[in-house]
Amino acid sequence: MNTMTEVRVIARSVARKGNEDELRRLLQGMLVPTRGEQGCKSYELYESDSTGRFYFDETWESEAELDKHIATPHFKYLEQAIGKLLEEPFEVNILKRILSDGAGA
Repeated sequence: MNTMTEVRVIARSVARKGNEDELRRLLQGMLVPTRGEQGCKSYELYESDSTGRFYFDETWESEAELDKHIATPHFKYLEQAIGKLLEEPFEVNILKRILSDGAGA
């Protein structure tokens, strides 16, 4: 992947029953520090109508900026704190846009 190409990410977390509020608070705590990072173009948190499912929709200037995000203290804290709250492993998807002619962008 070209390091100067914008990177889109969707990350999903599913709360263990009874941990929905705690997981929501933990994920909400990522918004302000992450949005302040260099290279973060957008960082939104969504909650599904399916109870306990949360999604980060992220856009980064480059793969290098995303790598820096993963090394930040707030991300390290999230990694350490989130495990006991989850029903299934934290899922991070790096996306490639599909155009109408089938070519990637």
